[in-house]
Amino acid sequence: MIRRLLHEIFPALWLISAAIIGHANLRLVTNCSDYVMVVSSESMEPALYRGDLIFLWNREEQVHAGDIPVVWFDGRELPMVHRAIEVHHEIDTNCTHAILTKGDNNLFDDVVLYPVGRNHVYREEVKGSVRGYVPFIGHLILFVKSWIVL
Repeated sequence: MIRRLLHEIFPALWLISAAIIGHANLRLVTNCSDYVMVVSSESMEPALYRGDLIFLWNREEQVHAGDIPVVWFDGRELPMVHRAIEVHHEIDTNCTHAILTKGDNNLFDDVVLYPVGRNHVYREEVKGSVRGYVPFIGHLILFVKSWIVL
């Protein structure tokens, strides 16, 4: 009886443990706690559309103008996925990497979205840069999230 039960449960346990190990390995390889995200606004069109599934990489020391960093400020519910339009190095003794971002579909830069009194993003606030995407797949996730929030 126990042997039969274990025989039936083992494949499911193996699958769950493989998923957990795979997730942990991807976090280590990409250096991102969230290496896959869904674009939730139209601010980056036509480069990225709402519902696109994006893949992040955080192994580069520097963000370059033209990159699409994902910035997540402490206390904010969602990250910001916008293009780096200016990057400054060594602006003072405390900050060696300051980034100005802007959504491709926005008229103005993102200074109004930054914490009060800031006119740039620090490299340490970048959770990763977009390295690839799959169009439309994230619409299902956005749909489910909209039902959960309601």
